[in-house]
Amino acid sequence: MQVYVSFRHMEPSEPLKEYAEEKIKRVIRKYIRGNFDAQVTLAVEKFRHIANFLVSYKGLSIKCEESSDDMYSSIDLALDKLERQVRRYKDKLRSHQPSEGRDRLFELSVIAAPAEGVTDEFEVEENFEDDDEDAAAEETSSPTEETKPDLHVLQREVMTAFPMSVEDAMMQLDLEQKAFLVFTSTETNSLSVLYRLADGNFGLIEPRT
Repeated sequence: MQVYVSFRHMEPSEPLKEYAEEKIKRVIRKYIRGNFDAQVTLAVEKFRHIANFLVSYKGLSIKCEESSDDMYSSIDLALDKLERQVRRYKDKLRSHQPSEGRDRLFELSVIAAPAEGVTDEFEVEENFEDDDEDAAAEETSSPTEETKPDLHVLQREVMTAFPMSVEDAMMQLDLEQKAFLVFTSTETNSLSVLYRLADGNFGLIEPRT
């Protein structure tokens, strides 16, 4: 097993490194067998001390992150969360076997929200006509050609959709604490999207054949 600890926006600390390594090994060994790799990122952003853990085990990823005003506390909080995740799925993790199949690549883009307060522009032409009875004012307007703003792509990232069953995808979504997961379905051999509903259930998007 390998544990890699990196530091961002802070000076490297050997005591913090050893503390994070020892604690994550102790937590993982309580519930799962075999080798695993872990990436630990410790970062400081303003007054927030952030501990981020990513554990790779049998083709699955387990992620958690917590922050506080003290790095040791952040490590403890993050590992408490990670332990709850691993304990919940310990039997499935122990018996899990990576799915066979071909990985697929897809592109994920982050697009800026449209600016608020955008209104259509109009050219206004005023005509006044007099007749024998009275004077009437008539205003006519015609919209100019609408100019649609271009989409502002903030970020693009090429990602991998790993092959897995829907059941494994549900477990992976929980372990990564994500809102959605794009994967290659072993049942249909196509890209599928699993997402979390507000009521705690899951939604599944699959191509129709």
